[in-house]
Amino acid sequence: MKSEMHIKSRREGEAASLAIDGAVAAVQPVVFKDVWSRSGSRYRVRSYVLLGVNVLLFAGVGSFAYWLRTGVRLAPIQEGYWDELQRMFWSVPIGGRSYGGASLGSLLLNPISVQEVPMQIPILGLLMAALIAIPILVSLLYRFWSSVPFVAVVGTLAVMPWLALTLLLSCVLSASRPFRSRYRFVSALVGLVPVVVYLALAWSGTTDAIAGRIDPIDRVKFVAPWVMALVAATIVFAFVLAIAKLVDYRPGAITPLLAVMFGLPVALFEFHVGRDELYYRLLERRNESHFADRDASADLHGAVREEWLRDSDPRHTAASIRAQVETRWLFGLTSDMRPHRSALSRYQAELTADCDHFLRSFPDSRYVLNVLYIRATALDMRVDPQAFRQTKWIRFHADFPGPASRETWRLLAQRGADTIPGGVAQLRLAQLDAREGYVDRAMDRLNGWVDRWGRSSSAEKGGAQAEDENRQVWARQRPERSLHIALDGIRIEVHRLRELLSANRDPLYGYDPLSGPRVARSGLTYGLLDLEPRHEQYVANLQRLRAAYPNCQIQDNIDLELAKSADSLDVKIERLRVLVTAYADGDAVPEALYHLAAAYRARDQVSEGDEVMMRLMRDHPESLWSDQASRLRRLRESVADSNGNDMLEDMIKNGSRTHGP
Repeated sequence: MKSEMHIKSRREGEAASLAIDGAVAAVQPVVFKDVWSRSGSRYRVRSYVLLGVNVLLFAGVGSFAYWLRTGVRLAPIQEGYWDELQRMFWSVPIGGRSYGGASLGSLLLNPISVQEVPMQIPILGLLMAALIAIPILVSLLYRFWSSVPFVAVVGTLAVMPWLALTLLLSCVLSASRPFRSRYRFVSALVGLVPVVVYLALAWSGTTDAIAGRIDPIDRVKFVAPWVMALVAATIVFAFVLAIAKLVDYRPGAITPLLAVMFGLPVALFEFHVGRDELYYRLLERRNESHFADRDASADLHGAVREEWLRDSDPRHTAASIRAQVETRWLFGLTSDMRPHRSALSRYQAELTADCDHFLRSFPDSRYVLNVLYIRATALDMRVDPQAFRQTKWIRFHADFPGPASRETWRLLAQRGADTIPGGVAQLRLAQLDAREGYVDRAMDRLNGWVDRWGRSSSAEKGGAQAEDENRQVWARQRPERSLHIALDGIRIEVHRLRELLSANRDPLYGYDPLSGPRVARSGLTYGLLDLEPRHEQYVANLQRLRAAYPNCQIQDNIDLELAKSADSLDVKIERLRVLVTAYADGDAVPEALYHLAAAYRARDQVSEGDEVMMRLMRDHPESLWSDQASRLRRLRESVADSNGNDMLEDMIKNGSRTHGP
């Protein structure tokens, strides 16, 4: 009896102990199994090795992300790396804008725009999914501390410090209490929340950058990469976590998928976009950066102030010091007198070297003609000294070709005869031929241009073709579109030179007044076509040319250039009126009437300007300038609001200044 009671008591004690253990287990947190849960040495070694492999693969992903933006394969080895990293770190996204540097949204625009190359959408989406998903998965499967090297890769190799900080927060949320869930997929989605906020800010900054530049319907291309990145990251979470559970969280679940996520965007880029696309876009933007017009007034004012403070001569006035500083600046911009080398010549040498490297590296690229065009225009680039003296703006122009660019233009005309850049090349070669006295060859080039492109149909056809391309979501734009060549302006140059050559073979001097004499005449070695309208000695050279060839066939053209170069509207109008009267049958009269009408309108004498325009269209219906006048008239009639009229007046005034020989 006593033994039975003892057994019963022991059973009751065991039951109570089990109940207590169950209660304690119920209140204790669930122990999560991960890669480090196994204590065997072979598992530990395998875990460390595979973690190291994952870090190396992820470093490749980060380096590829940086290469897509800069063309540099490894960020830390480039000059100025720490300055760039600091600049990117202080680029704080606030209110949809990025303050202090570039935003993540700029990845969609530079150097390869998703609008111009839509295949960048899946490439960037998959790349961003890998950058987002892998650190969060590592924090879930390898614990939080193991994700720190992956976050560091995003910050240092991909040079996205704010995304790295966002991912650090995501890893903390997904792998640490109290945010961690017993369902790892839910934990991964919780970790995705900061990334969603970050990408929303990036998209907000992108909308500011593209506002007014593209069709609203086309803006879907700029949100698609972020949506694809989030969807792909979610799919990766589900796939990797399912595999990890099947293998009981042994190491190796992440590595195969990471290799695929690294290889897939690289393969898509290599086979559907190409390295030449990236290097061409970088070259194109370098060209735009070098030769972008810029306001130098603030820097010039600072330089004048420093010179004033250093100067000890009381006879020097502020005006004289300013004139000296301006002259030195112009010398530094344009002169190549040894031992000095201008900034312009340095830019030209750098850009032509880059073009040559591209042509050697990618001889079959679709951008070969574009690169030849950039190379030729870089060699022809000049600074406008008059604009600098008058407005303190540094302005560049490349519409007056020099001998150094002839061979590049020749290659472009030969390889791209049926393209717009090839058409520009034919014009530049015709200008060079005419200046060298080969007028017949120049006329053949100009006639061929007119036969190929016509007066305006080609420009309209190009615009319609561009509209069709924009409607095709995945279509890449034609290469020459990024050059922004104004075909209508080229057409004006072609017809103007063609009319000038065809109407001005002098019975006494031949083409010497136009092309320059074979034997120097009174010390004069140039003709009208050798003179650059923006040169500071342009007017003086015109006057010397006029004196060297009295009563020559192109005297009306010389007087027209003198009138266009007048300092005031009153003088300009008076000279143009005298020219129209004195040379009633001259070939310069139609252009003189066009500029006279523009000068009247610039002086708010609208009725007089309209009367001159009507005279031009009535008396010279076949002239290039009559065609221009009729087009402006149609445009004026189609514009009803005052802003449009102001825009039209600016077009007329600017047109009167820019179409020089």
